[in-house]
Amino acid sequence: MKKIGLIKLAGILLMTFGITDLDFENLNIDVNYKAYASIVIGLIIAIISFFMPEKLKD
Repeated sequence: MKKIGLIKLAGILLMTFGITDLDFENLNIDVNYKAYASIVIGLIIAIISFFMPEKLKD
């Protein structure tokens, strides 16, 4: 089983918390700015961490 790093886990958790915090009845940015911010930050962290090279094991 492949390990998930702490940074990848933080990105996934930010996206999860952002999605659960969204108000789906009113998707305006004025109401959901915290949710949208956490989704975007989580996506950026996850994308960057998946493209970073992992340490080579000896």
